[in-house]
Amino acid sequence: MTTADYRIEVRKVEVSAHRRIQYEVAYGAKVSRFFSGEPFFVEYDRDIVGVPEGILVIPLLANLCPVAWIAGADVYVERLDRGFYESLRQARASFAKLYPRLRFGGELHVGQLTDDPAPESPERSAAFFSGGVDSLGTFIRKKDEKPYFITIWGGDIGFGYPQIWHEVQWYNEMFGRLNGIESLFVKSSLRTFLNEELIAFNYGRFTHGWWPGIQHGIGMVGLCAPLAYRLGIRRLYVPSALPPKLAEAIPDGSNTMINNRIQWAGTRVQLEGEELTRQDKVGLIADYIRATGQKLNIRVCWSNQSYGNCCRCEKCLRTASALAAEGIDPREAGFPVREDTFVYLREQLPQWLPSNALRVEYWSEIRDRGIANRASLREEDRAFFEWLQRLDLPAFKKKRSVMKTLKDLIPHPLFLYIKKKII
Repeated sequence: MTTADYRIEVRKVEVSAHRRIQYEVAYGAKVSRFFSGEPFFVEYDRDIVGVPEGILVIPLLANLCPVAWIAGADVYVERLDRGFYESLRQARASFAKLYPRLRFGGELHVGQLTDDPAPESPERSAAFFSGGVDSLGTFIRKKDEKPYFITIWGGDIGFGYPQIWHEVQWYNEMFGRLNGIESLFVKSSLRTFLNEELIAFNYGRFTHGWWPGIQHGIGMVGLCAPLAYRLGIRRLYVPSALPPKLAEAIPDGSNTMINNRIQWAGTRVQLEGEELTRQDKVGLIADYIRATGQKLNIRVCWSNQSYGNCCRCEKCLRTASALAAEGIDPREAGFPVREDTFVYLREQLPQWLPSNALRVEYWSEIRDRGIANRASLREEDRAFFEWLQRLDLPAFKKKRSVMKTLKDLIPHPLFLYIKKKII
C-alpha cells in the first residue's frame, strides 16, 4: 500500500463551448472504487468565459473533497481560490463534529492559492429554487432583492427523468418571470460521478444517506461558484430545511456550520430561514396565496415518477396537512387531495412516525397550528385535526425497535461483514 494508492490528482480543468466545465481526474488504486468512472462536469446556461481557474475548480472540489476525507485520500490541485480553500478546511472540521464516528482524513495540496478580485459588476443575490416549501419561503422573504433563481439538474432530479426536469424548468422560469426574477439552470454529474451505492454501503450507517447527510449542501453550493463570479452574485442563499429544535440534534449536509462558512472571491453563502419552522414557512406561503390570489404549484414529492405531487407519500400529505392547518385548500397549491385522502392519512401516519424525531416534530407543528387556527379551518378538515389532536405524537419518538438498538451496538467492521453476507 503506497501513498499513490490514496492520491487524487486534478489534472485538467477545461471550459468548452463557453458554458461547460470538464475535469480530468486521476484516482489512486485505493480510492477509485468510490467513483463511478463517469467524468465530473458542470454546465451552465450562461457564458463563463474569463472565470479564473482558481474559481473554475470549485465545483469539482466541493463534491470530491468530502469523499476524499472519508477515504483518507490526499487531493492535489494546481490552483484554488484562497477563500474556498479555507472554506474546505472549516467544512471538514464541521463534518467531523457532526459525525464523530467517522474519520475525516486526507489533505488538500494546492500548487498556488489565488486571490482573484471579484469582477466589477452590479451586486446581485441568488437563491436555490426547487419550488418546494423551503425555497418558496426564501423567495417570499427575499423577493424585493430580485435574486436569481438557481435550479440544478443532477441533484434531486436525475438525468433519467428529462420530462420531469423540463416541466420543473418551465414552471420555475414561468414563476420567476411572473415575479420579475431571472432563472439560472445548472446541469452536473455531481452524483453520478460517485459510486454512491458503495459510499452508502460503507458509511450510510453514520450519515443517513450520503446525499442528504453530507453532499447536498456543499456540493450544490460549489457548483455555483463560476456562475456567481461571472454574474456578480455576492450573496448566495441556501433555503434551510430543518426546524430550529432539530437543526443541531440531527446531522445534515446543509446547516450553518457548513453553508455559512463557505466563500470565494466576492461571494458569501448564507443559510436562509433557519430560525423558522416548516409550519412558519407554510404560513408565509398561505399569506402569499391570500394576498396575491395566485395559485401555486408547491413541488415537494420525490416519490412520483412524473411531475407533480403524488399525494400518497408522507411528505406530500404532511405538506397538504400543513396548508390545511393554515385554512388553505391544498388543491390550490398543487396537491390532488381526494375525498379519501385524509382517511388514508389517518391509517398511514401511525406507521410513518415511530422512532422518527424529525417527522414527529413536523407533525407536532401542524397539530399545534391546527389548534391555534381552529376558527379558520375549512369545515371538511376539522375531523382530521380533531383526530390529530388526540394522537399521542411524543410517544412515537420513544418507539425504537430492539433490532435497531442492537445494530447500533455492533462494531462497524463487523457491521459491514454482516451486511455483505446478507446482501
